[in-house]
Amino acid sequence: MSKSNDNNNRATWSFMYGKGLVDILKDHVNIPMFKGQNGWTPEGWRCITQKLNATFPKAHYTKQQIQEKEKELKGSYKILRDAKNTSGAGWNESLGMLTAQPEIWKQVIEFNPKVSKFKKKTFPLYNDVASLQEGNVAIGDVYFISTQEVSSLAPPLAPAARAPPLPPAAHVQETLSAHKDTLESGSRRKRRQSHIGSVLEDYVEFKKDQTNKAMNAIDEKRRYEEEYSVEKCLEELDAMDGLTDENKAYGMNVFETESDC
Repeated sequence: MSKSNDNNNRATWSFMYGKGLVDILKDHVNIPMFKGQNGWTPEGWRCITQKLNATFPKAHYTKQQIQEKEKELKGSYKILRDAKNTSGAGWNESLGMLTAQPEIWKQVIEFNPKVSKFKKKTFPLYNDVASLQEGNVAIGDVYFISTQEVSSLAPPLAPAARAPPLPPAAHVQETLSAHKDTLESGSRRKRRQSHIGSVLEDYVEFKKDQTNKAMNAIDEKRRYEEEYSVEKCLEELDAMDGLTDENKAYGMNVFETESDC
């Protein structure tokens, strides 16, 4: 169960809850109404909070607590990403742990003292958070039409060729014909504008339908995973006393490997 400190309102996160949050973020990251160029939208945070608490009913996390955890995960990822690029530094993929000789550790910590906390601490969620940060999350079959495609439905009219000067009598007839053509052109333009408006309405409805399908797919995927997943086993594993983060990370890899078979 998640617990909040009465003094600073900071939540306690188990490994399983953190993994669940990252999975939910990955499910929502490619949906424009949930995340834009400037980060997660208010609607995105609302949906993420609801999903996490629905997945783990005992958690009772607030939006602020989830935002703080997401910020913490990003910070840990960036610290380790930069440290991994140090010459001589290694990486234990199965544990999600930075490895290096003492002299390399000294060099890395001098460059960024925050790395010191990972000297004996694992970060098994590194690859998952990396996919969120670097934009490598697959989006499946969900797609949206560009607004340029809509505008291309109404091609511009070619300019009319200018006729040579006419004699006075014929000029009157031409003026009448031009007036008639103007009226007909205006009528065609109105019909064309009405057609474009209809296309735009269809596009908006299509986009709403695609978004609803995406949301339904996410809900269906989540329901399926809850019914047939190994989350209960992982939660029990996470609650066991006497296990280190390395043990839990190894157990997680075993369960997830079995579930992928």
